[in-house]
Amino acid sequence: MAQDSPPQKTVVQNAIPDKYLAGLDPEWHRMWTEHGKGVIGAHLVTIEEFQRCPSKYSLTYPTWEGPPVHQVHDVQVPVSDPEGFITCRVYTPPGEGPFPVHINFHGGGWVLGGLSSETAWCRSICNNASIVVVDVDYRLAPRYPFPTALYDCWSAVQWVIGNSEALNINPNSVSIGGLSSGGQMTAVIAHFARDSSPPINLKLQLMIVPATDMRYVPLSITNAEPLTTETCHYPSAIFLSDLPWSSLARESWFLNYYIGTDPETRERILSDWRMTPVLAPSFENLAPAHIVTAEFDVERDEGEYYGSLLRDAGNAVTMKRYAGVPHAFAYYNHPERGLSKSREFLSDSAKLLRDVHHGSQSK
Repeated sequence: MAQDSPPQKTVVQNAIPDKYLAGLDPEWHRMWTEHGKGVIGAHLVTIEEFQRCPSKYSLTYPTWEGPPVHQVHDVQVPVSDPEGFITCRVYTPPGEGPFPVHINFHGGGWVLGGLSSETAWCRSICNNASIVVVDVDYRLAPRYPFPTALYDCWSAVQWVIGNSEALNINPNSVSIGGLSSGGQMTAVIAHFARDSSPPINLKLQLMIVPATDMRYVPLSITNAEPLTTETCHYPSAIFLSDLPWSSLARESWFLNYYIGTDPETRERILSDWRMTPVLAPSFENLAPAHIVTAEFDVERDEGEYYGSLLRDAGNAVTMKRYAGVPHAFAYYNHPERGLSKSREFLSDSAKLLRDVHHGSQSK
């Protein structure tokens, strides 16, 4: 008798709930329908399984490596918590210098990502803003849990400034920024810079879809009670929790690897302002900030709330919400096959950083 066929793994069809259709960016709707509906959510597998085949569990189309730049080289940066080295990739434009510098902390929920994640953005900014871009390959959880990634990034900022001559950069024209988890670390590092001795006067903190308050995220991925206005202050987290591309369950998956699942440890870390920047003891005298949010993103409202805290404390703050697009919209900036909103963001970022570092009259 023939043996039964092995069970087939079910492909999760991530259909978009009808309630979202009217407001979605048409390009994103089409991209997700054609390339995202069959993706198995990363939160349904272990990190080890994801790392074996990342393309199976994430929408990776359409991306590109970005334009050629004048010079790219890697440097080894010493870190101390725990001791070791991380790689930073330095993108340098043509010209004599010294150049302004922007230090980038990639996204990926403190668990995923690396030097290939945002190369198109780094290359484009280097060329179009005529600045050096330093991309930081900080260490990832679960091997390196909170707060290793944060202090790796802070060490990178200090190292870049301390090695300005070798990098051909102007140590008085430094900005920092990052996407999602990178945006969260940007927020915290701006406080570190203000409080360092002597203070580091940053030109800009660029927070892109930042995770500034994740206390509402449930410990359980599958058995969580629905969020309500009593358990969560952010309408976007409540009403967008079942988005197929960046659900509340996916937020929980990232957080569980970064801060662990022990309830007491988790509560302690989430009460620490270095994890939850909206709890910072002081918002005064921070670097000018620009906050990017996406309309169809669980983290939208916490990012905008953080901007209001900065503004209320007297800081210079600008914000822009990109309509109709998801949390990770910034990645899809391919010049022919990407999202128009992503290319708009790329253009906006280049102009912002060019103006910040070279003056608003720069071309």
